[in-house]
Amino acid sequence: MKISVILLAIMLTYVGSPAHVPNFDNFTTPVIEPGKIGKFNFTIENRYVATMHNCVLHVGIYMWATEEEAKSIWRIHNKPVIEESNSVNYTLNLGDIKPKELKPVAFHIKTFSGTPDGVYFVRFSLVFNYNGTTYKMWSPGYFSKEEWNKATENHTLNLTYLSKVLGDRVDGIIPDSSFSVKSSLMWVLYILIGITAMVGIAALYAYMHEEGKVGKKEEYAYQLKGKYKYLEKRVKEKMKKR
Repeated sequence: MKISVILLAIMLTYVGSPAHVPNFDNFTTPVIEPGKIGKFNFTIENRYVATMHNCVLHVGIYMWATEEEAKSIWRIHNKPVIEESNSVNYTLNLGDIKPKELKPVAFHIKTFSGTPDGVYFVRFSLVFNYNGTTYKMWSPGYFSKEEWNKATENHTLNLTYLSKVLGDRVDGIIPDSSFSVKSSLMWVLYILIGITAMVGIAALYAYMHEEGKVGKKEEYAYQLKGKYKYLEKRVKEKMKKR
């Protein structure tokens, strides 16, 4: 009995080790214009020595944030959804994943015309059977900042505490991810094109004025050159902020 307990503890330590938990990698996270759809995909690698059986992945969009504020996804009007489920939550049955196999995962994010610009955070949970035991892994998005900080005090990871907080088993930690919604900047491009054209015209008038080929009535265009340069600078600064 004592030996069985020791073996179980060793197995739990091995399965939950950051060096061995399934590796979420090769993310392609979209930047989506409101009202359009973007593809979200990545791979899951089995880093154990045996096959992970009956893998079930749960995906959830759970938070929206900008530089100024952050809100739960449930407080966002016209929030984006996962197209395959028409909800912020989606479950995928991935089947078995062999050792060192990269299992592709893909789904689509659907936005609406009123979907707010910002970053949307995505959390995951993964349930699978390994060597006859079922394991459950969760990303940090299932815990508050305070809970996560307490669980990672002194550069350690307290899975027992996280299990208590969640009310379910936490056998390992997998990563969060995110995608962005951003309004089109084409209108800014058109403004810059217009500014460039106007500055070019102003420059031409300036040259002709200097050559004595433009009268006083055209001097107004020459004066506009500085104003358009200033406007161009302001628009470029606004683009950087967005």
